[in-house]
Amino acid sequence: MDRILAACGNDCSACPRYTAHPYEKSEEELHRTAVLWMKIGYRDHIVSNEEISCSGCKPENWCRYHVVKCCAEKGIKACSSCLEYPCENIRECFEVTRSFEPKCREVCSDAEYALLKKAFFEKELNLLADQAVTYITGLFRDNAGGHDAEHTLRVYRYAMLIAEKEPECDRLTVTLAALLHDADDHKLFHTEDNENARRFLKGRVSSDQAEKICQCIDSVSFSRNRGKIPDTLEGKIVQDADRLDAMGAVGIARTFAYGGEHGRPLQDSVRHFHDKLLLLRDMMNTETAKQLAAKRHAFLEAFLNELDEEISR
Repeated sequence: MDRILAACGNDCSACPRYTAHPYEKSEEELHRTAVLWMKIGYRDHIVSNEEISCSGCKPENWCRYHVVKCCAEKGIKACSSCLEYPCENIRECFEVTRSFEPKCREVCSDAEYALLKKAFFEKELNLLADQAVTYITGLFRDNAGGHDAEHTLRVYRYAMLIAEKEPECDRLTVTLAALLHDADDHKLFHTEDNENARRFLKGRVSSDQAEKICQCIDSVSFSRNRGKIPDTLEGKIVQDADRLDAMGAVGIARTFAYGGEHGRPLQDSVRHFHDKLLLLRDMMNTETAKQLAAKRHAFLEAFLNELDEEISR
């Protein structure tokens, strides 16, 4: 299911209160949420299922920060699109949210805390990711050869999927490295030292964090890192995510899209399977990526067998 972000950056699709289709909750699930809300101090008693359920923020709904109403008045979907972001109002929202996190960590089970963290405690990161998506969409507007915004968004989704299984990773680094990993690809841009990525990062993250993200980006490229394993967990995650998108049905489509754009004969594109794509399964770093790669590798082999049979007739 697709993620649904609120105007303030909350991930509604991860919220145990959210009941809009297709995220309906049973009566039992809603009651457990009401109990959880009392346990963590969001309510002083167990409220009814009707009160705890939520189908999404609306401008007329009560909100101490009036975030949705403010965005509606400005004609934007989220604070990440606001020219005044981050204003004092959303900063206060972030601070109040952070103040609840220690209590949640103390009283919640690991599963409960992970759910709340994804739903509420990463709102700043979610808004930052939203800004990065807008940025890379502009960068890749005229590209349709396999290294476009859609490729980047798939890599981002794979990276987040792997990161869920690697809780010790720095999610900020993984998020922005995944979204910016092709921002300075030498096949597309004539930039040096991750110029495009650094332009986005400047003023949004610390200089140390920017360096960490750029180092992660530098460890991703297959052609420049063949046989090299990234030094960091974050690098391994993003490298795996990028390589997964070069496999399976999408990998096949991207190979021929790139070949067509560059006037590459069919046999040259087929050679690319043997030079790169069929090698990727055994080059994955994380267990999650290894599992995902197995199916995609089998599809590549099946496709090549069928292609060879058809060409040979």
